[in-house]
Amino acid sequence: MRINEFLLERIQSLNENLVDINLSDSGVHPYELRDLLSAREIEEMCATELGYGWTNGSEPLRDAIAALYPGRDRNQVIATNGSAEANFVMVMALLQPGDELIVVVPNYLQILGWAQAAGVVTRLVPLRQENQWIPDLAEIERAITPRTRMITLCNPNNPTGALLETQAMESLVQLARKHGLYLHADEIYKGSQLQGTEGPSFADLYEKALVTNGLSKAMAMPGLRMGWLVGPKDEIARVWHCKDYTSITTGSLSEFIACRVLEPARRAKVLTRSKHILRDNLAIITAWIERHSPLLSFIPPRAGGMAFIRYRMPINSTELVRRLVQEKSIFPVPGDAFGLDHYLRIGIGSPASHLNEGLRRLDEFFAENGFGS
Repeated sequence: MRINEFLLERIQSLNENLVDINLSDSGVHPYELRDLLSAREIEEMCATELGYGWTNGSEPLRDAIAALYPGRDRNQVIATNGSAEANFVMVMALLQPGDELIVVVPNYLQILGWAQAAGVVTRLVPLRQENQWIPDLAEIERAITPRTRMITLCNPNNPTGALLETQAMESLVQLARKHGLYLHADEIYKGSQLQGTEGPSFADLYEKALVTNGLSKAMAMPGLRMGWLVGPKDEIARVWHCKDYTSITTGSLSEFIACRVLEPARRAKVLTRSKHILRDNLAIITAWIERHSPLLSFIPPRAGGMAFIRYRMPINSTELVRRLVQEKSIFPVPGDAFGLDHYLRIGIGSPASHLNEGLRRLDEFFAENGFGS
């Protein structure tokens, strides 16, 4: 098996820990454990045995996850080490060489890489800024062939922050149902909607939906490495067979914490904190972009921890970021990582002081290089 370089993760791993100001993170600033658990719960955690657990996740954990999806039960859930493992085992278990996978891009692109390595034929359907980064259903349907097995997308979208309305989700479900396809959604940013109430999951709308999620990004706990996949019972059983060959189990301490933070009241509190941070920082970056118009423009994100910014400068995005790292010790993600040059993804989930300093250094770079507004 030959695996292409995962450009997004590679450039982040090479740069994010070397700069003063990391603007590449698309999640919300992480919690500290003492801010999540009570003293009594921390004491209980200290008494937890560090042994093996259920290879598909403990029953209490899977019950807590299933409760997020009306009508689902623990047998339709598998717990994984981060949503990245959920994506991997889903591809390995449910797609075969020669199958076709429709990938709505841009997105995180991990599934695309694994599918191609496994001999799956991938058909890309692009999102476009002029369409508010919303999928064109007619274009998706034109990509469907008799060998198509699955459609995969990211909702809320990474890197654009676009969010499908319920009606648009239902239309996509109707299309998948019409052709008997699996519909996979990476919902790791679900719950971070900047306006209105939290909408449904694709798992709430379609019997053949497969949904990955976890406690990073919107839930601000990436260090727990806690993710999950929700889907039909038989498919989850097949995925479980695959997971026995990967990480075996999730961590016992991570499961302990996850069971508690997924309690409805505590989950709501976590997401309220996330949305407060994101809304404040979105106001900061919106004002900054407006000051630099028409050099910079964007469709304001509706969810998620990032802004996807188009720039009008005669420089490739990878080269631009290389210079920003070297000259200003700041690191946004180049649009090249998503196949879209002349864009930057800037995280808006960090403390405001961190974001403001990063934008100040960007201002310096623009001025020093004659990139005027």
